[in-house]
Amino acid sequence: MRGRTTPVAALLAVAAFGLAAVGCGGGSGTATTVKTVTQTAPAVTVPAATRAESTADVVARVLRGVVNVRTVGFDGNRGEASGVVIDPSGIILTNDHVVQGARTLTVYFNDGRHRKPVRATVIGTAVQHDLAVIRVPIGDLVPVPLGRSATLRLGDSVLAIGFPLGLSGGPTVTEGIVSGLNRTLHAEGGPQLVGLLQTDAAINPGNSGGALVDSTGRLVGINTISATSAQNIGFAIAIDGARAVIDEIRHKPGDKQPWIGVTFGSIGNAAAAVQLGLPPGTRGAAAVAVFTGSPASKAGLHEGDVVVAIDGAAVRSAAAMAKALATRKIGASIVLDVVDGSGPRRVTMKVVEQPATLGG
Repeated sequence: MRGRTTPVAALLAVAAFGLAAVGCGGGSGTATTVKTVTQTAPAVTVPAATRAESTADVVARVLRGVVNVRTVGFDGNRGEASGVVIDPSGIILTNDHVVQGARTLTVYFNDGRHRKPVRATVIGTAVQHDLAVIRVPIGDLVPVPLGRSATLRLGDSVLAIGFPLGLSGGPTVTEGIVSGLNRTLHAEGGPQLVGLLQTDAAINPGNSGGALVDSTGRLVGINTISATSAQNIGFAIAIDGARAVIDEIRHKPGDKQPWIGVTFGSIGNAAAAVQLGLPPGTRGAAAVAVFTGSPASKAGLHEGDVVVAIDGAAVRSAAAMAKALATRKIGASIVLDVVDGSGPRRVTMKVVEQPATLGG
């Protein structure tokens, strides 16, 4: 599964992040002396309705809607990620790369009421936006309210909430600021993501799909990427741009997606090609996981094979392969030009409908 189970030479690693809240307290008067008469100023009490929430107060509210998503891949590998409840009826938002290649999805809650893990199913995904909507059969969840990422300014406080590194004992909260707006990044092996929020809140693998919230606890981003070659740089999908994608996924749960049963990574440099036994300079989409029983598996595609062309058109990256497959009709036959350490070959297979339910 991308970013979790196969060492593909990537500059960016899957991760997640959030927003931080700033708290302030009240005060009381002090004794003062006027002439020879001493009098004490009355204590001033700030009404509860106007007293600012502390960061801990905000976290306590948001935690109920942030979940731990655990995956088991078709290859048997296990992964840890995060998700955000966006509807009480059991609708949860996470990253596409979290569910890609997953055979089962299991959700663990923090709301204090649902103590047993629940199996989730995929409603739909948007690969080019790295978003996925999943559902659990529970109708009384506490969602995280949606905010407006367009109102954020550089320096605004943010909190990242999620489940990094598979740590036991519950979620992790990190604090930071909005350190960049409207970023565009192309993680090797994945799609180009635009309009990203940048933060210096500490994020790590496993935070993927978690909440980025503002100082009032409103969701302004979905954590997705951290930079492995730099410190204190992470990125989230801005919620304003994600709203339309979320609505489209939710309102078209039955859309059929073309699928051949392969998770691809890019061959992005000479060293990666040589490591696979290929000539230096080879570019293409490497099969990092081939799902048992899939069209690709039946056609003889194996892990480590590199697709360099589809139906005669050159393929130079995993993103290009995903884009090409998205244009194929379900039921159509495709021809892949493939190379491995023993040389080139050609395989033919049919495109089928992506399984609507990844739970087993």
